[in-house]
Amino acid sequence: MPIEKAPYYLLFAAVLLFAATLLLIQPYSVTSPWHVYDGPARVFLEAAARADSLGLARQTSAPEAIRWGLAAAQLERDSLAIWSRQAKAWAGNRQGDTTDVFLSTQVSPCNLVLRFVGPAQHAKVQQASSTCLGPHQP
Repeated sequence: MPIEKAPYYLLFAAVLLFAATLLLIQPYSVTSPWHVYDGPARVFLEAAARADSLGLARQTSAPEAIRWGLAAAQLERDSLAIWSRQAKAWAGNRQGDTTDVFLSTQVSPCNLVLRFVGPAQHAKVQQASSTCLGPHQP
């Protein structure tokens, strides 16, 4: 009888060894707290790519951001379209209700900084800047 149960004991030991290995290694992934801004940033960039002043007005809290979006559309419409699909937030800086979010894409070495005002779910763009996308700010 003990010989018949040997495969079950080996299976049980293998499962325990696998579980112990998982606990020891603890594979996990950490979600960036800045990814909540991916959606609002892409909506803003999509409106900019279409040169949609009304759409930009809905997504912004300051006329400077609207001007940047419209000027960027004139200079870089195709690039904005790519950014509107692929932009991902990778870093940020929060101070009170204002958050500067750094965005990038896989196809561009450029970074874009959007300043959001308000809680992430309802954040509006106050300012946009980039060294290689759209109009450059001094």
